[in-house]
Amino acid sequence: MSSILMNRTRSRIIRFLLRNGPSTCSQIGSELHAAPSNIRRQLGLLLDAGLVQRSSTQFSVCAEQVLHHAGDLEASFQVIVMPP
Repeated sequence: MSSILMNRTRSRIIRFLLRNGPSTCSQIGSELHAAPSNIRRQLGLLLDAGLVQRSSTQFSVCAEQVLHHAGDLEASFQVIVMPP
């Protein structure tokens, strides 16, 4: 899994998928009031990072992967921003 910095849109996409289950790009964009091109770009980054999976036209997220990634982000934040 590659590293990815979380931005507001990616965070909202993950929360949407956790709440609603597998969804299309159009469903996500409609609910988040975001341009389809922006949603597609953000989903691509989330796919590359291993946080989102795609099956035909729907995207889904695995809660365990999100939790694992959140732990990595927290650890890197503490090392970079808050050194001992």
